[in-house]
Amino acid sequence: MAQMRSERHWLPSIPALVFAGTLAFVTLVFQEPLLNSDGDLARHLRHGEYMLQHHALIRADPFSYTMAGKPFVAYEYGSQLVLALAHRVGGLAGVTVLAGLLIAAAYALVARYMLRRGVDPALACGVVFAAAIVSVGHWLARPHLVTLAAVPILLELLSPLGKARLWPFPVLFAIWANLHAGFLYGLIVIGIFLVAAGLTVIRTPVAADRFASVRFYGAAFGLAAIATLLTPNGFGLHRQMFATVGNAYVMNHTSEFASPDFHDALTKLFLWVMLAAIAAAMLSRRRVSTLAALVTLAGIDLALVFQRNTPFFALTALPLLAVELDPAWRALGLLGRLRSALETGSRGASTAAWTALAAGSAVAVGSLHGRVGSHQIIGDAFSQDRLPVRAVAQAREAGISGRLFSDFTFGGYVLYAWPEQKVFIDGGTDFYGSGLMRDYAAIRGMRPGWRDLMRRWDLSVLLVRPAAPVAAELAHDGGWAYWYCDKQAVILLRADAARAAPAPASRPDPDHCVPPAATEEPAS
Repeated sequence: MAQMRSERHWLPSIPALVFAGTLAFVTLVFQEPLLNSDGDLARHLRHGEYMLQHHALIRADPFSYTMAGKPFVAYEYGSQLVLALAHRVGGLAGVTVLAGLLIAAAYALVARYMLRRGVDPALACGVVFAAAIVSVGHWLARPHLVTLAAVPILLELLSPLGKARLWPFPVLFAIWANLHAGFLYGLIVIGIFLVAAGLTVIRTPVAADRFASVRFYGAAFGLAAIATLLTPNGFGLHRQMFATVGNAYVMNHTSEFASPDFHDALTKLFLWVMLAAIAAAMLSRRRVSTLAALVTLAGIDLALVFQRNTPFFALTALPLLAVELDPAWRALGLLGRLRSALETGSRGASTAAWTALAAGSAVAVGSLHGRVGSHQIIGDAFSQDRLPVRAVAQAREAGISGRLFSDFTFGGYVLYAWPEQKVFIDGGTDFYGSGLMRDYAAIRGMRPGWRDLMRRWDLSVLLVRPAAPVAAELAHDGGWAYWYCDKQAVILLRADAARAAPAPASRPDPDHCVPPAATEEPAS
């Protein structure tokens, strides 16, 4: 028996398996959408590299000609520096590993949270899987992955199994605020715990020291809120955040702030998981606590208003409900053999050693730019099928200059791969504001006055997708000409710029220079 316990001690625990499996999936299978969903990762890398080169935060915009020199609040500077350092060490393979570590840590911590509170391992695994499939559409190599990992840490601090401690809250939130503005979600979660504790006090007036939880959560909220001021931006960070949330046009025309589209397949998974969680709470004979109910309702509300909050609902509401509904789950008697095997195998299994082994192996491969011998295990380049890689390379090699107008999703990549070129706009919608976003939408969508806007901004280079109607329109009027075309992007030059420009190094693909027969929806 002692020998069997010793052998189990060296088996990987469920959190270790979750960590290693998620890390392997993200780095080896999911890399293309992780890096190439749009140009935002490239923008963050460029910002981080700029700060590393200049040994200072970005205080005024150096990247665009439309907002040149305007005050800039680098509220994600910490994450951008970390991303840039990972890129220096291992290129895009290093960035992939960093993103994979954060994603894997988030779901491993959720598994650990449930198992430490006695949740049946089979149910815990099911909840982790549900949380992952709900969130996978948001697994993008961006600063918000910091919040993905921070939320389960916060949940553990708010639900201590031993003595509750306050000092970790200001530490966590000071770090969090210097990495990503998602700390606001964390403050909301603490606030919900505080409200739930207050309601419990009202319902149980005779309990001894009934105000202990209220004092703890109130102090935690206050310390955490104060700690968010410990950034180079001070109150400027909070002003920027609330100004962005208060700008209706920016919020309505930035995809991550949009409500979920339930016609999308991945978003339907969120709908089904959300409905399943509500149904489980309703059908359970055991009454769900005020805390779990409030966290679930608030999580649903925040996810329905802003789709970017979907993963955070999955990482808070689902594990809390699992802890409370575990007795009802066990009473069902489902998956008896699997549950027994998981429960037996998880006793005394190792977490730290296997997690360290998985993380160390990934970091080692990432530091080699994803290569092991002659094999490219992890990719080290942006996708030519998702971003204008060839078009930008051709333009930079030829020394094309002038005021560039590019597709919104191309702007960040231009900053990264064509650093000499200033952009019209990129993914930092909170900085550019509604005025410039309206100008972009008018030009891209050929709305009334779009030609006047092009003259006002003195545009001479256009980088858009081949199906963009504005490209065909400009080519037809004779004042512009196609300079480069491929299936991902086309470059048009104004007539005077076209006469002075050298030919591209490789011949344009004429099939993609033909104006499209059907128009696409105007981009915003």
